[in-house]
Amino acid sequence: MSSSPRLSTYWVTCADGLETLLSEEIEALGIQNIERFPGRLVFKGTLENAYRICMWSRLASRVLLPIHTYELEHSHDARDVAEELYEGAISFDWSLIFAPQSTFAIRLHAEREIKVNTQFATLRAKDGVVDSFMEAVGRRPSIDTKQPEITLYVLAGKTAHTFCLDLSGDSLHKRGYRRFMTDAPIKENLAAAILQKAKLKERNPDIILDPMCGSGTFIIESLLILTDRAPGLVRRFGFNGWNGHDHDLWMSIKAEAADRHQKAMSEPLPQFYAFDADWEAVKATKQNIIAAGFESLLDQIQIEERTLADWPDFKTEGKKSLVVTNPPYGERLGDKASNKALYLGLSALLQKNFPKQYAAVIASQIEQADVLALNDPQTLRLMNGKLPIYIRLGEIKPATVSKPFLDTWQPQQFEAIEGAEDFANRLQKNMQTFKKWAVKDNVYCLRLYDADLPDFNVAVDLYGDRLHVQEYAPPKKIDPEKAKKRFNLALAAIRAVTGLSRDAIFIKTRARQEGKTQYMKQSTASKRFIVQEGKAKILVNLTDYLDTGLFLDHRQMRLRIANEAKGKHFLNLYSYTSTASLHAALGGAASTTSVDLSNTYLNWSKENFVLNGLTVDHVDEQHQFFASDCFEWLKEGHEQYDLIFIDPPTFSNSKKFYGTFDVQRDHISLLKRAMNRLATDGTLYFSNNYRGFEMDEEIEATFDVEEISNETVGPDFKRNSKIHRAWKIKHFPV
Repeated sequence: MSSSPRLSTYWVTCADGLETLLSEEIEALGIQNIERFPGRLVFKGTLENAYRICMWSRLASRVLLPIHTYELEHSHDARDVAEELYEGAISFDWSLIFAPQSTFAIRLHAEREIKVNTQFATLRAKDGVVDSFMEAVGRRPSIDTKQPEITLYVLAGKTAHTFCLDLSGDSLHKRGYRRFMTDAPIKENLAAAILQKAKLKERNPDIILDPMCGSGTFIIESLLILTDRAPGLVRRFGFNGWNGHDHDLWMSIKAEAADRHQKAMSEPLPQFYAFDADWEAVKATKQNIIAAGFESLLDQIQIEERTLADWPDFKTEGKKSLVVTNPPYGERLGDKASNKALYLGLSALLQKNFPKQYAAVIASQIEQADVLALNDPQTLRLMNGKLPIYIRLGEIKPATVSKPFLDTWQPQQFEAIEGAEDFANRLQKNMQTFKKWAVKDNVYCLRLYDADLPDFNVAVDLYGDRLHVQEYAPPKKIDPEKAKKRFNLALAAIRAVTGLSRDAIFIKTRARQEGKTQYMKQSTASKRFIVQEGKAKILVNLTDYLDTGLFLDHRQMRLRIANEAKGKHFLNLYSYTSTASLHAALGGAASTTSVDLSNTYLNWSKENFVLNGLTVDHVDEQHQFFASDCFEWLKEGHEQYDLIFIDPPTFSNSKKFYGTFDVQRDHISLLKRAMNRLATDGTLYFSNNYRGFEMDEEIEATFDVEEISNETVGPDFKRNSKIHRAWKIKHFPV
């Protein structure tokens, strides 16, 4: 039957978005005159053409041979699709296609406009095939929905129902090597499509890296391509039980494929790197590589448990590299913005480690892909099952060397601003004073002015190359119009002295806060930026809240923690956006634990961690975040910590917290509970911003207490030395 002209039309199905790439692939197999439809290509060709697609296509889902078309009569409005399928199936002699002793299954696909109970319609189509056998040969075949010898693919349409033999049997994306799975894996044929779009073979890279390898699909598909291994070489197909199967033809195609692979295995291969922060994924990758038949190549594949923050030195100079990866883009971090932080962090690492090399990165949201720093990027939209995904491909932009704003800032020449001369002079003098220190210590974020002059009651903070200007609310006795005019003069002077445009200056009014007002949104603009502090990249929000996400007066404390955290278990109470925890983690802490009542701030914390390549979503988390009242959390746990940081609010009456917290009244019980969790030779740092605060004598008698306020206040806050007070507390030696 293989020579019959009516069996010369073939359908090749694929995931939505793959039609063009699949067409290119099967054209390369010598097939011409291909018609494209959504999710399907149609061509007329020989059985050998169909077999070659089954053997060699890395992108196709199924190869179908249309056998019988049942034309519909539209003389009635109310259609019974299930009965039509039964009539269509029984009207053909299926014993011509396969033997009654074979097992079979039916896969039904209905066009969008067709309303049908798929389960019942599939059952009726099956009944039609069985009844056809009974009429023709008096015997009925058996059903096997899991591993049938014959699969019939039925397309229920508006004007006709088409019955096809599925030559592929199971979907062609199932290569047979994926024995071990991880969360949200990419299908094998989509991975191959991305590698084809990235021109893997033409690039001939020396290094292939997947930094979030999951179950190793990209690594294995790369190996299949580079060793010329046909994806259908070791799997079974749906044509084996078909009466028209040409066994000799298939065996010759298979022998040719085996020979090609054997020859290609002697060719040199790139160095592969497969990393994942999840040890289970690392194990799955190794086991799947072995299952794929590449155990002999394991010495060329560096498979390791690593976070993005823990990349080795790749020594890429003079080498061509390809980075291809499928980040964990799901909803585990809470929202689109959280997931975006992962892509920002990945992009920064790619720019630093692989400048001018090629990358292909999967995203679930186009906003995630948009943050990747690529030259002339291309975007491929595909469907991974029912989920749309975006693949961003392009050459990685080199990282720009960032210097503190004050490094390039010079005193500006500008006309005197009448009424603000003193303010302008003071601001400029402050900037000149801080310049040498900021450049020497790489300080990107600092306070430039803090109500130094009584008539200009503002705070001017520098965050990278942007300014955050807070106007302290004037006393009620001051005329509001006069205060507004003076503030506008200050803004004009700030722009003149700094040379920054209006777009780079963000303004807030800071009145004395009561209750929850300090946590309420000031705006809905939500312009968030990344700033640098030490080794850390930190997300700041200069518009939405009074607080930006980074308390500048604690810079020295955070850097101290970074220097002391290596190998230690770190606890951060009232952690806010957990920037101290982040510094500890980047400083090599064995673990970090951050506790805060606010889920908003803890989600922000996780974004900060992910932005820096640190993992926050494992069962055995190295970095943990707890939305809890610190008193309750301390009481309920028993773990010991080597390093603790506590920076509580002066006063709190959050609705999540029963009662109120007053730092002067409650610091004794807070510190006692925290010291119970401090290791014998550990260190606890305690600070607060209450200007009238006095450490209780009981604490000083019970523990080794040393005030270190002077060491934790940076040069930009020295003129306001009471910005906070800080203590170093240890257990007395036994």
